[in-house]
Amino acid sequence: MQERGFTLVELIIVVAIMAVLVSVGSLEYNKMEKKANVEREVVTIYTSLSDVRLQALYTKTPRTVTLIGSQLKIYSTDDTTLAPASTIALSYPVVMSTGDNRVVFDGSGMMNEADRSICVELPGAAESPGNTDSVVVSAARVHMGKRESGGACVPDDINQK
Repeated sequence: MQERGFTLVELIIVVAIMAVLVSVGSLEYNKMEKKANVEREVVTIYTSLSDVRLQALYTKTPRTVTLIGSQLKIYSTDDTTLAPASTIALSYPVVMSTGDNRVVFDGSGMMNEADRSICVELPGAAESPGNTDSVVVSAARVHMGKRESGGACVPDDINQK
């Protein structure tokens, strides 16, 4: 007489294979989630800077953006002693290539200072997993980019996209 069904050994092997697949999948999911979060933060910084530049151009008044830790503060003038017009909380800390951590656009939407770069710093990671992890602000443009492996947060070490 032939019995139908699976043996206990077969069931244990199937459960072990499923556990391995789930653990590998969850590790890859965590990497993809970090990558998406870094890229989302870069896009937030990029769009905010582009919007402030356009506001300065259209209103013919200077505008300032400051980056402190994980906050992006937008001022409707070049005077940062006043309260910011808006503040954007960022998920990760950011660093800027210059010491004063601000970008000032004049009334024509131009930045009259040296090029600056803003980089997202992922805590505990040697290199950012995202395809973009930084923003470069030049006199007339704002670009997203990716730092070269091991590169500092300076415009020369960022491959602009």
